Amino acid sequence: MTLISKNQQIYDKASKVLVGGVNAPIRAFSLIGITPIYISSAVGPYLTDFDNKNYISFISGWGSIILGDAYPDVINNLKKQLEKGIYYGLSNEYEYLLAELILEAFNFHDMVRYTNSGTEANMLAIRLAKAITGRNKIIKFDGGYHGSIDYLLIESGSMEFGEQIPSSAGVSKRLIKDTVSLPYNDIEILTDFLNKYGNDIAAIIVEPIQTSNMLIKATNEFLIKLRELSTKYSIILIFDEVSTAFRISYGSCTDIKPDITVIGKVIGGGFPIAAILSKKEFMEVMAPIGSMYHSGIFTGHPISTFTGYQVLNIIKSIDNFYKKLEQQTLRFTNIINQLKDHLPTININHVNSMFSLYFSNKKVESIDDIKELDIMTFIDFYKLALEEGVLFAPHPTETNYLNFAHDAKILDLVAEKLMKISNKLNY
Repeated sequence: MTLISKNQQIYDKASKVLVGGVNAPIRAFSLIGITPIYISSAVGPYLTDFDNKNYISFISGWGSIILGDAYPDVINNLKKQLEKGIYYGLSNEYEYLLAELILEAFNFHDMVRYTNSGTEANMLAIRLAKAITGRNKIIKFDGGYHGSIDYLLIESGSMEFGEQIPSSAGVSKRLIKDTVSLPYNDIEILTDFLNKYGNDIAAIIVEPIQTSNMLIKATNEFLIKLRELSTKYSIILIFDEVSTAFRISYGSCTDIKPDITVIGKVIGGGFPIAAILSKKEFMEVMAPIGSMYHSGIFTGHPISTFTGYQVLNIIKSIDNFYKKLEQQTLRFTNIINQLKDHLPTININHVNSMFSLYFSNKKVESIDDIKELDIMTFIDFYKLALEEGVLFAPHPTETNYLNFAHDAKILDLVAEKLMKISNKLNY
């Protein structure tokens, strides 16, 4: 009789009550063609599945875990906090204590409003921009991802109002009629477009680093021009830093200052939370001071804000935290580069502790370069890595994250495992 793994048993049951057996498409491992992996526990850099297989994981809660999972000081303090109750339904002190830490890092903003996810925060930022300007039209950029917001789910190249193409079923053309997607890093097209429509635009939303698109970075010149043109046409400039805030440095990933910053992930230490930041004049357009409505039962949740407050304070207490994290990433980058003798097309893009791992004959530096990815080699490599107990993001365009627990000993172990894999593949 063939024994069915515990993981497979869970999937068989989950797929009857959850779409695809999961609650997010990336967890389905569709590209890799394997059964989803169900995790029973996590400590440091390790995940353990229900068949007791351990993985050195570079998912790190999709960037929300920066210290390592189950970090002892966080867990011990969290246990004490949980004894004080789960959720009060009213305000708690950690809402403002965490906000003070955030604004200490983003000192060009004055106030914070919490949401439960990056999607919600980006929706709120755009609604606020519309309320401030009295306009409706939005500009996003090809390759940018800002969550599952109907009016932002449009195909790349939708550069004219009224000609947009939805990128998801269920999104009507009526909902996207006021949104366009312009080429990323193209100053000439941006300038020409705003010369034509600038006085009609409520907001421009952009990721300074596209974290769902191979870590392609906005050039400094592009961000400077965005700031200049937004000011010229009284457009609200929104930086989506849900993944990058407090991940690359203590605060923003850029010196350019937007009107609204959207942050998340690290500020919750693994619990659901996001926030928008802006100046007092803009923020007080929102209720209960102003007339723009926003609310949420779980916004500013005491467990999320408490944990975020703990995590940011721990980061501050560790000398050269981000420099050390970057050194760990450089060590990992060297490991990948050493595989090139056997796997000449293996490549890595990285920004501090974030990296994309892929196979291609050229470095990915633009959206067009993504078309040349070698997906089949990535799949073969990925499956062998899983066998060795190394877990990466299951798609080459998605970002992987090192955390502070990926120390030299762990990375040396990863190096051994990946070298073994490269000897097997040897393309």
